Amino acid sequence: MIRGCFRHVPGIGPRTELVLNESGIVNWDDCIAKQDLIPFNGIRRKKLIDNIRKSIGFLESGDIGFFTASFPTSEQWRILAEYLHSATFIDVETTGLSWNYCHASVISAFHRGNVHSFVHGENLDDFLSLADESELLVTFNGNCFDIPFIERTFNILSLGCPHVDLRWIAWHRGYRGGLKSIEKQLDIRRPPQIEGIDGFEAVDLYYRWQQGDLSSRELLIRYCEADVLATYLVAERILESIGCEIRLTPPESAFRLIGY
Repeated sequence: MIRGCFRHVPGIGPRTELVLNESGIVNWDDCIAKQDLIPFNGIRRKKLIDNIRKSIGFLESGDIGFFTASFPTSEQWRILAEYLHSATFIDVETTGLSWNYCHASVISAFHRGNVHSFVHGENLDDFLSLADESELLVTFNGNCFDIPFIERTFNILSLGCPHVDLRWIAWHRGYRGGLKSIEKQLDIRRPPQIEGIDGFEAVDLYYRWQQGDLSSRELLIRYCEADVLATYLVAERILESIGCEIRLTPPESAFRLIGY
C-alpha cells in the first residue's frame, strides 16, 4: 500500500498522481522499472525517480518518520496499513483541559498485542520507556490532545517517535465526529460497564480517586484502556473499508484483554 503513493514527492498532487497511474506508473517499482512510461521529461522526470529511490531506501531501512513527515494526511492510511501490527496505539486521560495546570492521569497503550497502563503517582514515567521501544504511535486526535499533553506532562520537547493521527485518516474516509461516534458508525460496542463514560467523567473519576475512592481509579484505568482498544478496532475497520486485507478483531475479543 505504501508503495502506491506519489503524493509525498514535491510537485505531485492528486491530478498528477492520476496522470502517472493512467500512464502505467501505479507504484514505486513501476517508476524505477518503467521509466519510459513516466509522462514527464528532463529534470522533472529525474526528480521524481530520485525521490522514489530515496523513498524505497527509507522504507527498506524502516525510517517511518520520513513517511509520517512527508505523506499528506489523506494518504497516511497507507502508513497505518503498512505498520498496523507493529504500531503502538495510545490514549491519554488528563486531570483537566488546562495546558498550564493539568497533566496526564492515565496513559494506556496497546503494544505488541498487550494492553499496558501507566498511572499518575505510580508508574507514569515508565511510559517513556515503552515509547522508546515503539516504532509508530497511533492516536485518535493525538495531534491536538494526547501528544501535546504527554509532552507537557513529562516536560519534554518531543516524544521522538513517528506518529499517525487516526482522526484525520477517518475524516478523509468520510467518518466525522469523535471516537465514540465513529465506533457507533462502525458497529463497535463497548462493554456496558463503561459504555456511557466520556472524557469529562474521566476527569471526575480522577478527582474522586484522589479523595480515596479506589473504585474510581479502577474505572478510570479501564475506561482509558477501552479507548485505546477502540482506537485499534476503528483503525482495522477503516483499513478494511479501503480494501486492505485486514483480519478484523471482534470487539468482544479485544475488550476481553481488559477483563470484560
